[in-house]
Amino acid sequence: MTTNETGDLRSAGVFQVLDVGCGVASFSAYLLPLDIHTMSFAPKDGHENQIQFALERGIGAMISAIATKQLPYPPNSFEMVHCSRCRVDWHENDGILLKEVNRILRYNGYFIYSAPPAYRKDKDFPMIWDKLVSLTSAMCWKLIARKVQTAVWTKQEDDACLLQNAEAKLIDICDSVDSLKSSWNTPLRSCVTTRASMDSQPLPPRPQRLSVYSQSLSRIGISIEEFTEDSQFWQDQIRNYWKLMKVQGTEIRNIMDMNAYLGGFSATLSKRPVWVMNVVPMTMNNTLSAIYDRGLLGVFHDWCEPFSTYPRTYDLLHADHLLSHYKNHGESCRVEDIMLEMDRMLRPQGYVIVRDDESVTLRIRDLAPKFLWEVKSHSLQNKAKKDETVLICRKKFWSIV
Repeated sequence: MTTNETGDLRSAGVFQVLDVGCGVASFSAYLLPLDIHTMSFAPKDGHENQIQFALERGIGAMISAIATKQLPYPPNSFEMVHCSRCRVDWHENDGILLKEVNRILRYNGYFIYSAPPAYRKDKDFPMIWDKLVSLTSAMCWKLIARKVQTAVWTKQEDDACLLQNAEAKLIDICDSVDSLKSSWNTPLRSCVTTRASMDSQPLPPRPQRLSVYSQSLSRIGISIEEFTEDSQFWQDQIRNYWKLMKVQGTEIRNIMDMNAYLGGFSATLSKRPVWVMNVVPMTMNNTLSAIYDRGLLGVFHDWCEPFSTYPRTYDLLHADHLLSHYKNHGESCRVEDIMLEMDRMLRPQGYVIVRDDESVTLRIRDLAPKFLWEVKSHSLQNKAKKDETVLICRKKFWSIV
């Protein structure tokens, strides 16, 4: 991809990209200087450590596969979905995997397909290409380029086309669904949605996008005043965090906000040389759509289960009133179980910042030495302007002697 072509991506409104079967995430690394944020994923397959290499490069990535369940991203999240030899059979099973791409792709967004069916004329490749053309046409995507090894489609805003194709039995229209429900552990759907049934709004480019108040927030009772106050709160808190941790500019690269809420923590860090994985617990309000509308990246997750990443992949974990949310989940999901998963993801010498109820912070102080975490307690103001205990923990290097 040439400099002119990558510059054209921003002018075409591409700021968030999903890279399917990303390898070691070189595509994402190439887009970083353009301030185009990429969520890269690949399964743990014969190549073994692709995602581990990507994370070592300081690139946003996770282990995942597009198979039988919806991806843990909300609808209308990405302006581009990229597949370069991603080894996904998009043409199989009535194109159900391609319909999942349609779910997460924004209107006027692009599907980039670089694989043998786009250019080879031998074996079964022409048959596969014909199936892809039929499926994309049924979804009212427009093929805008086919050059060398790559084909490019765009998802059009054309409900009339979809309804016409549905009447001709070429495609099924999805029944109305609750767009505020998280796409966590949800089976794939072999249907497409119309624009009229989706929450979508025109979005400005970055960095203006970081301040966007998403229409989805009003539906769950979060006002624009609360949104603005949240952003200001995290600007103040992050200045305090960095002073208390005494970290240098390049010590922290990979960050996870384990309870991201409105994404204010991540938005405040946008000018630092870091990337943030925003996680919205699936049992909380679905604010992930609003996070994507701000130009940020994230996933749904249940912290009673392991997160899809390799050990020792994050330099900083931020848990804002997360553990107290899970304290009544029973013996199968205890505070110490979540701490064990945090320890697995955290690199040696990495940091954990915990803000929570006093009962939780006391429990963490008791358990931290067993994980060989150093703990320092600080008092910072919360959103209600009251003092709150904040724990800054650091994972030691250790070995079994």
